[in-house]
Amino acid sequence: MRALTLAALLVAAIAAPAVADGPQGIRFDQMPVGCAIHTRHGADDKRITVYVGRKGGKHVTQTYASPGPGKPPTKVINTITHDAMGRMVRRDWSDGNWETFTPYSCFDLPGQCRYRYRTGDGADQEYVGSVTAKGKGYVSKGGFRGEAPFADNTFTLGPFNNMATFREGASSFKVTSYADCGGVGS
Repeated sequence: MRALTLAALLVAAIAAPAVADGPQGIRFDQMPVGCAIHTRHGADDKRITVYVGRKGGKHVTQTYASPGPGKPPTKVINTITHDAMGRMVRRDWSDGNWETFTPYSCFDLPGQCRYRYRTGDGADQEYVGSVTAKGKGYVSKGGFRGEAPFADNTFTLGPFNNMATFREGASSFKVTSYADCGGVGS
């Protein structure tokens, strides 16, 4: 469960939200609907995250398993809901599991970080941490109240304020390209 939780926090990489104040998450105001962000997790787990658009005042992305060159993505891995400021508030997995972040996930947002993390499996925890600038990137530190903290991780942000790279020990994530993103990555 801890690995799934960390993966969820990471993919908060591609998202986050709930109140009108606080740091800006992903810049959906600059990202066109249909923008596809191609990523690699670890050595060869390739995925594509597509900005689906707005639904009820929130922004929605879907992440797909990468089908290979020249083929459109069809297998949805998860759907992420972001608040109006681009911060992740919910992730729904294709197997029916879900996670919520209240007021929003701040795992990848500079500053102090605190949110309530709940899952369909019954988890109900408080995440407490901080994100500070370091060189051209950031360092995120923290964990769930009453548990050992996660290992510190580092990340950089991309052109839409989206997570572009992430590393925590042997776990890594990297944007490899952008497609249909209004000239970004072309």
